[in-house]
Amino acid sequence: MDSIMIHKAVYSLIAMVAIHLLFHLLKRYAKQTQYKYSIRKSRYFTIKRLLTIISWLLSLAVLLLIWNVDLKHVWVSATGVLALIAVAFVAVWSLVGNILAGVIIYFTSPFKIEDCIEIMPDEIRGTVLAINTFYTVLMTEDHNYINVPNTLLFQKYIKVIKTPLNKTQAIPEETTDIQKH
Repeated sequence: MDSIMIHKAVYSLIAMVAIHLLFHLLKRYAKQTQYKYSIRKSRYFTIKRLLTIISWLLSLAVLLLIWNVDLKHVWVSATGVLALIAVAFVAVWSLVGNILAGVIIYFTSPFKIEDCIEIMPDEIRGTVLAINTFYTVLMTEDHNYINVPNTLLFQKYIKVIKTPLNKTQAIPEETTDIQKH
């Protein structure tokens, strides 16, 4: 390791310590100001969070200057990473939305298994057979199965029908035999 690298490492260490010490003192001053003027805690936490973000950004900028990093390369790398994150987010949004909807349905219980529901205004009606992670299974009056994505149940009105379909009509015997075993 040559002396230039050692100097840059030492300068980096000194700069990081100085920046974080300065912002630590600023946070302490903000805390004292909060007590002195009876400022709400939420305002203090906002100021503290803002000071933390500024200190990290300033540290990054100082390190880039010390190490002579070309900002063009940093910009290209940052936009590439952000583009990958955006594509990944869009790709899994449907999946994550269905999982989250399934968890919310499970805990809030807007309807239960064997309830007869109608999804309005689409007029999809059936008896709930299963509430899965991604979709809810309904059986119609003519014994057809409908897999309804859980996110659809949050986008539409759900009507829980108090008079359920006739159980012998709604659930075929082979389905009830499977559930018993």
